[in-house]
Amino acid sequence: MSLGKHLIGAPPWRSLPQGVVVYGEKDPSDGVTYHWEEWEVLGYENLDFWVEYDHDTKAVTLYRPAECEEALDPTRMRKGQVVTVTLSGKKYRTKVTEVGVGTIASLDGSFTYDLTVGQRVAYAELRTQDMVLSLEKFDDRVIDLYHGTVLDAAGQKAHFGKRVAPRDVKVNPVVAFVLILAAGIGLFSACGDRDVDDDDCTPRTVEQQYDAGGDPVTTDQTCYRRSVYGGGGGGLGK
Repeated sequence: MSLGKHLIGAPPWRSLPQGVVVYGEKDPSDGVTYHWEEWEVLGYENLDFWVEYDHDTKAVTLYRPAECEEALDPTRMRKGQVVTVTLSGKKYRTKVTEVGVGTIASLDGSFTYDLTVGQRVAYAELRTQDMVLSLEKFDDRVIDLYHGTVLDAAGQKAHFGKRVAPRDVKVNPVVAFVLILAAGIGLFSACGDRDVDDDDCTPRTVEQQYDAGGDPVTTDQTCYRRSVYGGGGGGLGK
């Protein structure tokens, strides 16, 4: 996805990403901070749609606004709780599968909400066998309910005209072993003894020694090698 660039799927789907927010939440059980991103898109009905991408599960979920008759508050819910939700006059018996508080780590673009980096947002996820609801509380005044649809690759192409989630790269175990072995051999060669006259070792320091008369007697070349680090993102905007 790219901000300001239309996504054209199967009729009548046409949407425009206008803002993306990245949330982080530290899991107290393992101390790891997990992230997910939410893209606000203007839908073909000019509705406030959100596309969520979970960096951990790799799931893509399309959320559209929903209204219920009950006064729901995610801060008063607990995991495993059964909650009755009435949508369009029909009652649903849902189960709370997730509760927590995410912190906004970054923002880009524009939003219909007044969002700021560092802002904390309470949430709860409610599910039935074939439905997912997301309840979010931005402050004491704003509590929103969204009906979610998990999109597989085909669903992403239908709604957006293309797959928006990163592809999982699967490597044959035998190939992976060979690559690791080759990398290990290369690392051993790079770390082994090298000829002091090898000009391939850069950057380098040359230490020159002189006798009492000022004439050079020895030349020592000391090699220093840099470590190389590569990192990458996995979001919808990458």
